[in-house]
Amino acid sequence: MSLTVDDRLVLHPDQYHGYTFTLGAGDSIVYGIQVITGSNIDVYFFTPTGLAAYLSHPPQTSQAVTNLTNRQQFGGTFSAATGAVTVIIDNVNGTGASATGDVEVQVGMTRSGGGPPPDFFSGILAVGLILCVGLIAIVVIVLFLIIFFVTHRDKRPMPPAAPAYMPPPQPPWPPQRPPPQGGAPPERYPPQNP
Repeated sequence: MSLTVDDRLVLHPDQYHGYTFTLGAGDSIVYGIQVITGSNIDVYFFTPTGLAAYLSHPPQTSQAVTNLTNRQQFGGTFSAATGAVTVIIDNVNGTGASATGDVEVQVGMTRSGGGPPPDFFSGILAVGLILCVGLIAIVVIVLFLIIFFVTHRDKRPMPPAAPAYMPPPQPPWPPQRPPPQGGAPPERYPPQNP
């Protein structure tokens, strides 16, 4: 059973409805049960052994851990047992209140306390699995973003392409001689005789 019950029932004469909780050390059931229409009913808290006696014919309520009989309102906290505890909402003749007709009942119950639920480790496994899947998803997203930004970053413009063929540069024509360095003065034309 989940940790919380919020239910509305219609019980015909000689009919009952049960909710089973598993209580650990320090756990309790906080309950509020109210008859909306109809006569008085009974509420019983059973361990598995007492539940077997209740389900026999005729129903036996003597092994109930707690029996609340012949009322229309029930409220309180149950912490008198651990393990499986079944809360029976009873409109059965011969167990307490006399069933005179249909009864509509509002049921609110919550398991509270410090002990872990019996499937605590399966809950840890589920949380661990969710965390692993989340971590893998984050890694995949980060890798995708890195690849995206590396491949789509602003690229610098490429230098203009060189022409297909250019002949090598030619020296200016006619070739000029460099002026002589030191020595005799340059000759003049026409040459003169001394």
